[in-house]
Amino acid sequence: MSVTNNAIALILTATIAKTIDNIDVLSISNVGGEVLRKEPQSIETLSATKKKFTFYLTEAEANTTITKFSLYGESATTTLGTGTELVTQVVSIIKTNTQSLLIYWTLEVV
Repeated sequence: MSVTNNAIALILTATIAKTIDNIDVLSISNVGGEVLRKEPQSIETLSATKKKFTFYLTEAEANTTITKFSLYGESATTTLGTGTELVTQVVSIIKTNTQSLLIYWTLEVV
């Protein structure tokens, strides 16, 4: 038995709705855990299955050694601990109050 094209289309649509169409905020963490949430500055649709999220941190935000970025959805807000973590990326970025940070994050459902 094989999966029909209609079933594949339904699965893809449901997956997109629960993932890239459901991103609310970026979470920034250090070794102690989550330190900041930020809404996207912009969201660019690159295709039906691909989006580019842009986030901007000012010189006053997240001044720490950043160890992880996460994207949250399911009604996540800028309040720490809300919503559901959907995607993570381990990083090692030392950010100080003399630096801003521009983050581009492209997601694709394949």
